[in-house]
Amino acid sequence: MKNIIHQTSTKIFLLLAVVLLLAACEKNKEETLPAPRIFKASDISIAAGANSAKIKWAVPLFASGKALKYTVDFSKDQAFGTIAFSKVVDTAGITVTDDNIEVRTPYFVRIKANAFEDQPESKYVVSSSFTLTGTQLFLTVRDADIKENSITLRFTAEAGLSSIKLTPETGTAITSTLSAGDLSAGLKTITGLTGGVKYTAELLAGTKNKGNVTFTTSPVTAYTVKISPTDDLAATIAGAANGAVIGLNPGTYNLTALSTFITGKTITIKSTSGNPEDTKVNYKEIDLEGTGAGITLSGIELDGTAGAALYFLNLIGSQAANGSAATFTNIVVDNCIVHGATTAFLRADRGTAARDFKIGNITVNNSIVFDMGANGGSNYYTFHLNKLEFNTLTVSKSTFYNAGPGLVTASTTYTGAVVPTVNISYSTFNGFGGNAKYALLDANANPVNFSLQNSIVANTPKSGTVQAAALRSSGAGVTTTFSYNNTFGLYNALTGNVGLTFPSTVSQTANQTIDLGWTAATSSFTLPAGSSLRTASSTSIALGDPRWAY
Repeated sequence: MKNIIHQTSTKIFLLLAVVLLLAACEKNKEETLPAPRIFKASDISIAAGANSAKIKWAVPLFASGKALKYTVDFSKDQAFGTIAFSKVVDTAGITVTDDNIEVRTPYFVRIKANAFEDQPESKYVVSSSFTLTGTQLFLTVRDADIKENSITLRFTAEAGLSSIKLTPETGTAITSTLSAGDLSAGLKTITGLTGGVKYTAELLAGTKNKGNVTFTTSPVTAYTVKISPTDDLAATIAGAANGAVIGLNPGTYNLTALSTFITGKTITIKSTSGNPEDTKVNYKEIDLEGTGAGITLSGIELDGTAGAALYFLNLIGSQAANGSAATFTNIVVDNCIVHGATTAFLRADRGTAARDFKIGNITVNNSIVFDMGANGGSNYYTFHLNKLEFNTLTVSKSTFYNAGPGLVTASTTYTGAVVPTVNISYSTFNGFGGNAKYALLDANANPVNFSLQNSIVANTPKSGTVQAAALRSSGAGVTTTFSYNNTFGLYNALTGNVGLTFPSTVSQTANQTIDLGWTAATSSFTLPAGSSLRTASSTSIALGDPRWAY
């Protein structure tokens, strides 16, 4: 019995000895980590901003109290073939600025513990990429400032700004020095560019980047003919072939004697300067006549006052039978100033029956339209599209004021090949409405998709009354959106202050009602400095026509 107890005790003792030995070995293993790992950094965190980034990392607990140093390298490539900036620090963090690395460029950072006492340097630990977003002093590039061979760039002036560098996708960069006058004006026009080319512009203070913006110069225009004010514009239009591009050199042209007929052809009339303030056409009426008729107008002021214009653009089947069926091409009004017609900007309802008139797309971009529709008292909407089968009406980056009793009507019900779409964005409307019309849209039961977004709509009616509902649209299966807009002064009458309402079927998001102090007679719509409306759009830029954000 004693022998059994002795044997058992011996086995237990041996087992305990083995356990203690293994524990000692494990402890010894923990205390003798491979040298390159002793002080190695870990858990890199990066907080990057516009012009600086704070990089922090963790170090082992047993490094506490030791005068350790770390080498921090920055590179544009994760393999660190080229080191852009390097620094040795004695803390577990570093702040890097745009004095050390470039903004708007991805960088990687790697960190190693330097040799300390009897320990060699550690292995590197590498971060994910980060980018300094950079200061942005450039303002949004305006469509009207982009030409074939030049660009006007606008910026917020700051001490130290010295030049603008333009780099094309291929080719040699251009550097333009900023003068005191440029800095005072907050803009620079740079010439000698190539048409149809994408450029990246850098705003520089010495070598520091203070802003980046990209733009593409306008495509090179192949003019069929260029004329001057001493030439006969009416005869040039009459003799132009389908597809002709007529260039107008600066000056004033007259089309006031008779209506101008664009018959069975599509032409372009464009200022050679791209500036509507130096090229003007006095018109009586521009009639698109018959199948194949269409027009593009670009960079021109079009004034109907001297010609006592009824309409700016008028669609007809033929001179002999206005209502005869016709399929038109497209209408484009770009970078124009249009005014002075007593009835409507566009009349397209003359077809004898619904869908007798058809057109592809109607586009108004980067334009100013005013004094259209007899002070709101006309029977015709600004875009009078009843009975017209159309694909799209697009209005963008434009301003309309004193422009008719309502904006769009397409109220005659028909079944067409497509459901027409009206898209209005980044535009400003003020002082319109009257004659008991719907201020924004009258589609009635005709299916029309309608969207008005990122715009400012103010002050109805201009005269008389408008309907209590801002729009009427009950067509089956359509979408109606009114979002990211600012509205004020929208009433149904000149007195009484009964606000306009929207049907429950209208989708609305992020609309505001900030009163900007405009009246029905206001014609300049610059947003106040610091206004929240300058960043209130769905893309965080200004609401309304962008020209008024400068």
